[in-house]
Amino acid sequence: MTRKLTNPLHALLIAFALTTAQAQEVRPLGAVAGEQRWREMGKLSDDFSGNHLATAKWISAPSDLVIGAWTFDSDSAYVRGGKLNIAATQETHTRSFRDACNGGEKEDRELYYKSGAVKSVHDSVYGYYEASMKGVTLFPGLSPAFWMYSDGHPYPDRNVPGSVDYSEIDIVELQQGDWYGPGPDDVDPIHVMDHNLHARIVGEDGKTYWRRPKPFPDSQLLKFDAPFDPSKDFHTYAVENRKDIIRWYVDGKLIGEKPNLFWHRPMHVIFSMGLRRQLIKYNEKCNRADPNPETVTAEGFPGDATMQVDYVKAWEVLPSVWVGNAEKHRSTDYQSGGQLDVSVGYHGGSNHHVVRDKHNGITVNLTEKNAQGFVRIVASASDSTTASEDKRYGGIVHLKLDLASVTPSTDLPQGHYYSLVPVFQSSNGNDVFPLTNIEPITVIGPLR
Repeated sequence: MTRKLTNPLHALLIAFALTTAQAQEVRPLGAVAGEQRWREMGKLSDDFSGNHLATAKWISAPSDLVIGAWTFDSDSAYVRGGKLNIAATQETHTRSFRDACNGGEKEDRELYYKSGAVKSVHDSVYGYYEASMKGVTLFPGLSPAFWMYSDGHPYPDRNVPGSVDYSEIDIVELQQGDWYGPGPDDVDPIHVMDHNLHARIVGEDGKTYWRRPKPFPDSQLLKFDAPFDPSKDFHTYAVENRKDIIRWYVDGKLIGEKPNLFWHRPMHVIFSMGLRRQLIKYNEKCNRADPNPETVTAEGFPGDATMQVDYVKAWEVLPSVWVGNAEKHRSTDYQSGGQLDVSVGYHGGSNHHVVRDKHNGITVNLTEKNAQGFVRIVASASDSTTASEDKRYGGIVHLKLDLASVTPSTDLPQGHYYSLVPVFQSSNGNDVFPLTNIEPITVIGPLR
């Protein structure tokens, strides 16, 4: 039986408290207040205020990012007007290049474009990474990108078959104009964006092998047909890297997910502008991109070829548990002798998980309380499978509380009431309770 909240002052106070909590909590776009707990990772967050790139946080044109088809130049990335700007310019120049297809011999190579890239000084593995970005009006030929990659290879387990030598998460690659053939114009339009995974794995023979998205589309390739042109305005792009799953978000909405098979290495956050096949050419023999002297153009550079980043933020998700549809539970009368169905959402935390020991996985209690706090548990239900390997990192569990012996609320001692309280024990050793308990829960007498 559902009842309406009859006390307008009480409803107003609840609304005010929720609004205040939302205003105080800094969380990703689209995240619901009162559910997951968030702790910002300041070393990987930046609003790009001031007039200079923060060198304590960012490396411009990192030396480990070497492309043979163009040059990453530190002058191509700068902060202006509260934005990180990364520009591509048409500048014919010569750069020394070690040609792996020629025995590693150095040669002076003529290149035609320069671009920018900034890499975070600090790295991270699991968490939620979000940036507000605007693409470029020059299309096709350039791809503004927000991604993560590891740079610690070779790792100590380099000779262990199956180990990961390199991991990369493409949070978003905009405007790639990716080509699927067979015709020369069979390219993705400007609003199609890519959210892919790359890895380099040690094989049984001790050699490393690339796992690219197109050969493994089910586990590594994600294309999103956006309802907007990313070059026209700022939009928010994000990824959550969790131990069991990787999820991508655009403007706060989930657009896809993949199992986390290989992406467990510490990775740096990076923004960059890459050139694509309309301005460079693919060298099939050497499996690389090379400069293309036949398509060089200065038209649109750099004015139409400058991407912008308004902010980047990173969070660690702390162990969290919450009740779904909380307001429904507050406004429903439950009959003594019946049952209370409840959906419990939980997140084990970016760096932790649910354990079974103390609370048998996820438990939800109907608790009697008074002004001093806890009195007793009057009904309880749990699900031990939430501590299993495939469920311990997060999800939703549906539980049923038996109210057979629960006293109606009106028969409780004065000042006593019921509260709905989910809980689990974290691998960090702590009990995890919700940010907000669901109370009061009203239990009425059985039907006669």
